[in-house]
Amino acid sequence: MLRLRTFGGLWIEGSIGADPAAPPPRRLALLAVLAAAGPRGVSRERLLGILWPDGEEERGRHALAQTVYSLRRDLNAETPIVGANELRLDPAVLGSDIGDFNAAMLAGDRDAAARLYAGPFLDGFYLSGAPEFERWVEEERARVAKQVASAIDALAQRSEREERQADTTALRHRLTELDPLSGKFAAEYMKALSAGGDRAGALAHARAHEATIRRELETAPDPEVTGLAERLRGDQKSGRPAATPPVTAAEGAVLAPFPAHRQSLTVPALIGAIVVTALIVGWRLLVSPPRREPPLLAVGVLRDIATRDSTSSGGVLTDMLATSLARIPGLQVVANSRLVELMPRGADTLPGALSDAARRAGAKEILEGEFSFAPDGGLRLEFRRIDLASGVVRHGYSVHAFDRYAAVDSATAAIAADLGFSAPTRTIADVTTSSPLAYRLYEEGLRAYYQYDAPAAYRLMEAALREDSTFAMAAFYSWQSGSALGGQEQALRERAVRLAPRATDPERLLILGTTGVSQEDPAALAPAESLAIRFPADPEGQALLGQVQMHRGYFGEAAAAFARAIALDSAGSAKPDAVCRACAILGRLFGLYSAWDSTPAAERVVRSWVGFRPRAPEPMINLAEIRWRQERWAEADTVLALADSFSNEPRNLEPSLYRALIRRGSYDELGREAAIALRDPDGDRRNEARWLWLIALRNQGRLREAAALLREGRVPGDGTVPLSAFDPDGINRASLAFEAGDYRGAAEAYRAQAALVAAIPSPGHRARGLAWNLTLAGTAYAAAGDTATVRRLADSVETLGPQSLFGRGARLHHFLRGLLLADAGRPAEAVDAYRRAILSWTEGYTRINFEMSRGLLTLHRPKEAIYPLQAALRGGIDASNLYLTRTELHELLAQAFIAVGRPDSAAVHYREVARAWEKGGPPFQARRRVALDWLARHGP
Repeated sequence: MLRLRTFGGLWIEGSIGADPAAPPPRRLALLAVLAAAGPRGVSRERLLGILWPDGEEERGRHALAQTVYSLRRDLNAETPIVGANELRLDPAVLGSDIGDFNAAMLAGDRDAAARLYAGPFLDGFYLSGAPEFERWVEEERARVAKQVASAIDALAQRSEREERQADTTALRHRLTELDPLSGKFAAEYMKALSAGGDRAGALAHARAHEATIRRELETAPDPEVTGLAERLRGDQKSGRPAATPPVTAAEGAVLAPFPAHRQSLTVPALIGAIVVTALIVGWRLLVSPPRREPPLLAVGVLRDIATRDSTSSGGVLTDMLATSLARIPGLQVVANSRLVELMPRGADTLPGALSDAARRAGAKEILEGEFSFAPDGGLRLEFRRIDLASGVVRHGYSVHAFDRYAAVDSATAAIAADLGFSAPTRTIADVTTSSPLAYRLYEEGLRAYYQYDAPAAYRLMEAALREDSTFAMAAFYSWQSGSALGGQEQALRERAVRLAPRATDPERLLILGTTGVSQEDPAALAPAESLAIRFPADPEGQALLGQVQMHRGYFGEAAAAFARAIALDSAGSAKPDAVCRACAILGRLFGLYSAWDSTPAAERVVRSWVGFRPRAPEPMINLAEIRWRQERWAEADTVLALADSFSNEPRNLEPSLYRALIRRGSYDELGREAAIALRDPDGDRRNEARWLWLIALRNQGRLREAAALLREGRVPGDGTVPLSAFDPDGINRASLAFEAGDYRGAAEAYRAQAALVAAIPSPGHRARGLAWNLTLAGTAYAAAGDTATVRRLADSVETLGPQSLFGRGARLHHFLRGLLLADAGRPAEAVDAYRRAILSWTEGYTRINFEMSRGLLTLHRPKEAIYPLQAALRGGIDASNLYLTRTELHELLAQAFIAVGRPDSAAVHYREVARAWEKGGPPFQARRRVALDWLARHGP
């Protein structure tokens, strides 16, 4: 029988015949609306209003009729929808968890309702172009959440009366997960922990709850929580004994990021807390009350002595069992793909290779066994659970079945029963390939993928899919490898997403989260969080959550997730011949700390990276970047020379050298180097050299020469024939117009960039690009005095920004509103608006830093004006730092230091101004003379 799952997502379970493809989103949405309505059904008019609100009525009715008809074909069943005007689901054809939940609540069966609720209603499901549907989802989600909270609360009260303390604590903990902001639920959970003797755990939860309230609501927690915490601390100080050992200070630590506008002030202390706590605690605060955790399992060699068919043995059976065990709720299993990743090429045939890979993956126990013929017919699978450290057999199992798939299902049930878990209801054939040949191709594709042979990986994954077109993980890795080759990235991604419901829960969440991040889809947060919380021993889940939170600008959560991933993966990445996943995570962590303006933490990351790969050029390049930001030029040169000695492609370091020359103000040297590169046959090298030389010319105020290089390919100071064959560059064209005072021209150029972005098919990428370019256009309109247009653009950016996962977009409208407030003579409010617009002080839109500091100087708060400008100078040379020159930052920083009475510091920055604008155009010469006059009066 088919079953619609709506809690924790939206998909259909059960066999759907010959066509396994999931119905398209709008058809699934229709099923969800009808399932939630239950026997009473929904009128056609109401369905049109929810799912087709903007179309003509006749067209909408036709679309509804076509959708109902198509669902019958999608499901290969009798139509699941019955009724004439009031449509409803036929439960004999398609059951649903929401339908059963509603029935259980109506019958007063709270136990059944609580068991059915597996996550927020339609969590992560999004239907584009249907705002009424989204509003309906929010209302239904709130209704269900309220009902399930009421049911669990009642169950907790019953268990209290019956003095079942463990059940009470677990239920109270679940309520805090349902509503982390509820002071009532937090206090009740603390009471349950304290009653069970875990007073320190109760205090730890109080701290976690307070951090959440302050972060999300910017207010103090409920007095009931703080009062209870004080009483518990008093009990602790008085020496009244606890029934269980208290949690240590490290175990009770709370990780919570500061608001964006305060992060930089306390980063160094916070970083230490995050890294140390993440490595020691893991997910201690996110899981249920303490109990004996099951071992992290891996599946080793399963010998198939019942057949000589090589396509049916070895890794196929290993993967089948590992995939099947991963479906057991609460059990942590190392994916076979992870073992493949950790084994060097050809090592899978060596004795003990799988066990060694399992140890490096963090597994504590491994399963090994063999298939053989049973005397009474069929097959017997005999296997053992072995402690990896001691080699002691923990438990032996024997199951009998008539095929390998049934044997794997029986083995899964045996393991679940032995470890105290519920066995999965779906068969292994539902969530992996039923073709041994498809699996063998997939396994070879994995090896190619982890050896960075993308073409071979793509060919093998596609071959596996030709054998079994429903193989979800083959589709996922086909997308991963194929997207690196260009071409059909969108089609490959959509296929992986379409097949995701056929995978196991961790695989499904990995597919949805990874594809969502690649599209900057805000919906990626839900699967990433679910994967990390439900499968905390999987480093991929932690790394994915770190990526999502870093994109959103939640740097504290991202750093903690990355630290957990590195801790889980450190053994697997330690061998020089292994894939260094920890290195990739450390690379992201370096970028995070750079954006968070914490150079010491970034340097610790680099040194950890060197520990994994002592002769890799990448960490050395990043260390050189740190030294450049610290203006320790000689040390940076030494480090970069070391990176050069490690690199097989020395030319790859050239862009880093160019950017270093801009930081140093060595513009003439950069010009000489770039002039050579501009004549190189390599088009990428030519474009990169022109891009960075244009930045250098803008920093020098040489706008006319920059325009000639941009538009005509004329090299500054060179009278030869102009160069050609450059890519178009609308970004520098707009920036030059702005700096030349042509604000209208700059605004139109940015709007032209926005028009190009509007054609991007991915909604997340499109929203990010539109919010960004419209903000740039709004900046130009504000400079031109067109406040009416700025106001309209601010409203557009406020709508567009949250539609992308990238957190900058949701904040940018505050900047435009700050410009409007500044124009209205309200600088204090403008400064507050600018502060809300900041995602990163170093890697954000540096014009926000600039305008904020100007506002602070207007308010006679020069000391506060210094940090935003210094942070912007420590940031990158291009990207979002492109749209304001470093010379302008030096100029305003000099003025800020003068205002606070620090002439020596002011002189340093005015000398940079005088040197940079020496060859600048007339407007810059006038500003340079101001700097020179001041230096003449106050300089040495």
